[in-house]
Amino acid sequence: MINTHKLKSTQLLVEISENGAELISVKDIASNFEFMWQADPKIWNRHAPVLFPVVGKLNNNQLKISGKNYEMGQHGFARDQVFEPIEMYTDLIRLMLSSSDVSLAKYPYEFRFFTTYSLKDNTLRIEHKVINMGAEKMYFSLGAHPGFLLPVAVLNQFKIEFEQTEIFERHLLQEGLFTGKSERIEAEGKVLPLNNSLFEKDAIVFKNLNSKWLKLVRTDSNYSIQMNFEGFPFMGIWTKPGQEQFICLEPWLGIADTLGFTGEMSEKEGIMTLSPNAEISFHYELIFTAG
Repeated sequence: MINTHKLKSTQLLVEISENGAELISVKDIASNFEFMWQADPKIWNRHAPVLFPVVGKLNNNQLKISGKNYEMGQHGFARDQVFEPIEMYTDLIRLMLSSSDVSLAKYPYEFRFFTTYSLKDNTLRIEHKVINMGAEKMYFSLGAHPGFLLPVAVLNQFKIEFEQTEIFERHLLQEGLFTGKSERIEAEGKVLPLNNSLFEKDAIVFKNLNSKWLKLVRTDSNYSIQMNFEGFPFMGIWTKPGQEQFICLEPWLGIADTLGFTGEMSEKEGIMTLSPNAEISFHYELIFTAG
């Protein structure tokens, strides 16, 4: 049985699983409203997977490093590994995943990967830190995939507000891989109204948004979830086609392969380079307001 841990603030009760360091519940204490998708296996069996050491799908599920191909599933392996809790308080938990014989067979780098959740009032901060424990340069990417339960299962009652005016150009996918093509979404300014037809072509993927935050808003109530994502150049927005029960807001450092790409990992878009013994951190914040 996988252990879970709870954090508490004045406004929220949060639960995190050691499996994948996954955020599985955020409840408003006053109303008992659940903000997180509850992983219905008939629809989508995850809550908020952590993506490492790649984001998205690879051509033929293969990652090339120094001329050698390694088998790597979509979004990497961290989401299916058990993390070790190394620091725990009422309002903070830090979990660690270390390289092992199992990981080295898939990804030939020695690393430590930390995920930290810290809670204050109605704000949850999520930080990811990577340390290169090896003697050579390490290549990686990471991202987040939180799914939010909608208080009503009607997508067109929701919109996403952006900090800055945006040109809503989505980069198109075919079976999880980028086609190299893009198209404009018919929306203007700072607001993207949601509807189910937006997801008939898979996830909406934006590159290099002007905004450093966005906010999921229900148009006829006070319900909102704001995501501050400065430092993440890519943003995915997804729900399963035909479903209107949840929406994923996904800040990413990297993205899936383009169709036909067979190059080295170091040549992939959005790949980070980390020198031996170096470390780097990225974080985003979620601000929850119940309706």
